[in-house]
Amino acid sequence: MILLARFFSINDFFVFPVCFILCIFILRQEAKKQKSFWFRRIYFRAFYFKTFSVLLFVFLTEFYFKGGDTAIYYQAMLDFQNAIRDDPSNIKHVILSLKLSLESPLFNYFYYDMYEYDTVYTYMFNSSNFFPPKLALIPAFLFFNSYLCISMTFAFFALLGSLQLFKTFYSLYPRIYRELALSTLFLPSVIFWSSGLLKDSITFGAVGFIVHSFYKAFLLRHKFIIHLIIIFVNSFLIYFIKVYILLVLVLSLIIWYFSEKNKLIENKTLRNIFAIMTFIIGGFIGFLLVNNLTSTEVAQQYQLDKLMQNIEYQRQMYAYVSMTFEGKDSYFEINASNPVMMILSGLVATLFRPFLWDIKAPIMFLAFIEASIFLFLTLNFIFRKGLLTFFKNAFSEPVLLFCFVFSFLFASAVGMTAANFGALSRYKIPCLPFYLFFLILQYQKMNLQYPRWFQKLINFAVPAR
Repeated sequence: MILLARFFSINDFFVFPVCFILCIFILRQEAKKQKSFWFRRIYFRAFYFKTFSVLLFVFLTEFYFKGGDTAIYYQAMLDFQNAIRDDPSNIKHVILSLKLSLESPLFNYFYYDMYEYDTVYTYMFNSSNFFPPKLALIPAFLFFNSYLCISMTFAFFALLGSLQLFKTFYSLYPRIYRELALSTLFLPSVIFWSSGLLKDSITFGAVGFIVHSFYKAFLLRHKFIIHLIIIFVNSFLIYFIKVYILLVLVLSLIIWYFSEKNKLIENKTLRNIFAIMTFIIGGFIGFLLVNNLTSTEVAQQYQLDKLMQNIEYQRQMYAYVSMTFEGKDSYFEINASNPVMMILSGLVATLFRPFLWDIKAPIMFLAFIEASIFLFLTLNFIFRKGLLTFFKNAFSEPVLLFCFVFSFLFASAVGMTAANFGALSRYKIPCLPFYLFFLILQYQKMNLQYPRWFQKLINFAVPAR
């Protein structure tokens, strides 16, 4: 693919240190709010790991991936700039437009940008692809179009979101702080795929902010208005980029909320009745949300009556892109037409694949290692405590239930629609911290020791205080 701009430039030697120092300053202000020295240290450890991931991501983008989605978003950002530079009134079209159209004054800037295969303007016909380059205009203006600094800005937002997620779980389970840090801050695929100019960096960070603010506003009743604004802003970002994440997250948070209220009921019979009502009410509210949130043009493809049809269409499109541009190495099929089998196959594909025999490229080996960790931890628990206990425990605590619902629904959804492991590695990152945390809580609840290799992994990633 022909790239009109290199991802490393001489400007990076001057502007990246400024960007790095600015991020350090913001992080330091956030860390000062924490009383624990170890807590502050983990902030900076996560930041340095994130910075390394940004450099690695940009390096691989230029010399291994040779572009990809992130290159298209960068070129689209340049096209936006050209449109605004030629006619400042175009800024209103950049801000207010949901996607590119043939009638838009912006169209010619994308159509004649000389990008190979006319990929950019065809991508911009999709509203979810139109949003990231608009956000990239802000760091591009501050850091003179440095792709490295734009990636660092997106990655830093994702890091702040993951720190919010860590703080939420830490306030609930401070005793397992190291496991929580591993789940939220040091999962390699999550860190890597949220370290660049990608939709995934925005959505992953936004999920962390929403979960934290939901916990503060609705469960603790702390600074309700401020956290409600944070929830609204981050929901807005997810809605226009990957609305299905918002659908699954909202349903999961509703179940968490009602489960917390259910826990306050002392009478066991009433508690059980309310638990059943929780799922009925949650399902009904979820149904209403799906129908209302998908009524707009942005999200019509997720309407219930079109869902199965669109799943198949998405797989066909991903398969076409995979076979045409990425080769057959990472392509995989779900050989099932039964909805139940499709859900199970999607779940397995997201959480436990690629398997050893799926590896067709060197970079897939890293995904295989991480998926194997999830698989071995899951099987170890099931073999020692039973499959029934695995699912029964999910309903024993509100946080366990929340993590279970979100990770399983999300994993099934993305696993059914994705058609290659490269794309799936990116799509699945929002659910991985929740699933690993779900597994860790299972081990803690049953007083089950981790496998020795997993304990060594924790010691390596998050040294003891």
